Amino acid sequence: MQASTPRRRSRLILGATLTVTAALTLAACAGSAGAPSSSGSAPAGPVTIKVWAQEGQAGEVQAAKDEVAAFNAANPDIKAELTLVPQATYGQTLASTAVDALPDVYEFDGETAAALNYAKKLAPLDGLVSDAVFAAQLPSIVAEGTIDGKKYSVSQYDSGLALYGNKAMLKAAGVTDIPTTIEQAWTADEFTTLLGQLAAKSKSGKALDLKEQYAGTWPGYAFTPIVNSAGQPLVRAGKAVGALNAPEVVAAMAKVAGWRQYVDPNADDKAFTEKRVALAWVGHWAYPDNKKALGDDLVVIPLPDFGNGTKSGQGSHSWGLGAASANKEAGAKFLEFIMQDKWVDQITQANGAVPGNTSVLNASKLYGPGGDLFLYGQQLAKTCGSADPTPACVTVPRTISPAWPVINKQFSDAFWAIYGGADPQRELDKAAKAIDQDAADNNNYQ
Repeated sequence: MQASTPRRRSRLILGATLTVTAALTLAACAGSAGAPSSSGSAPAGPVTIKVWAQEGQAGEVQAAKDEVAAFNAANPDIKAELTLVPQATYGQTLASTAVDALPDVYEFDGETAAALNYAKKLAPLDGLVSDAVFAAQLPSIVAEGTIDGKKYSVSQYDSGLALYGNKAMLKAAGVTDIPTTIEQAWTADEFTTLLGQLAAKSKSGKALDLKEQYAGTWPGYAFTPIVNSAGQPLVRAGKAVGALNAPEVVAAMAKVAGWRQYVDPNADDKAFTEKRVALAWVGHWAYPDNKKALGDDLVVIPLPDFGNGTKSGQGSHSWGLGAASANKEAGAKFLEFIMQDKWVDQITQANGAVPGNTSVLNASKLYGPGGDLFLYGQQLAKTCGSADPTPACVTVPRTISPAWPVINKQFSDAFWAIYGGADPQRELDKAAKAIDQDAADNNNYQ
């Protein structure tokens, strides 16, 4: 998920149909290789574990290959065999692959953990993966991978969402007090006023980039924090009605729709780097291009506060064990290996993401104290977990529910409609009712 589009855009769609290639199926079906025979004799060679990873950025692919090679060298009694699956279809591949055809270990989009678990495709890691591994992880990662009190995933990295600002353009508009900490966040009203000031001073007449070009379900990650900052989750106790369509959320969405006059459509993805706007609402993956374009004029700013404190997104790709694996202990040993600081550091150096281990994050020149992206780590340390968002927490996992794909689509569709001029109350009512109807149709995913 770095350069131009967020990695979280792959979505697991329950019930999707996809023909998995013969090669992939064959690669997945040997999960019990190396297990004792029915006669009780010892295996002839090392236990073989199948590992699936997404074939994404070149740096991530190389990191996966290096990890597997190093693991095999350090563990002669286990042989990890890596299969790289195209990133574009990875979520659909996991959704459409039968439980007993999944590998022993696999990477997946963290937001889909609850859906995978509901489909009985993930094994709990409690008692298999050392408690020390979870203790080393960012609180946000542990929160995202915990379902009904059990831990189902670990992750080498997390994500961050904030505002990027152009200090020179802000100063030219008379803005000298720029918030850089959670406590200093602008209120939504202050931010609205500021957009008008910036637009008046900008040659383009615009002030903000919201990454409109990402389209689709981008709002599920980017703009859910507005709902949370207004004091509501998307869904409370399994019900969207009363939460997603609450009066404070309606008011917040109406305010955001009013910002559109100040937003650059950004079809070329250069609104911020070419200095057409002073502010960009996006994640950590935009940092390299933004830093190259602005240098010391670049500043990272918390998202505006709609009354319940500034809120932000979290979550990225995770790792877990196949529920049907006959080699869970060996698979857990592989997970422990790749969660070592060395490998977390290697992959986050390659993809620029927020390091998933607190020690690596603190030692990072980018995310540690004094680093340009220090705010991201501060936000992730204050995860709201699965509880309702309060003023004391900042990052909120995407709804930990098997229904997340439906919730995501309904909210995103409502956001784009409101942003385009539709009535906020009507659209949020419609989305909330659709989410609740889906839950009823699926016995509340029990």
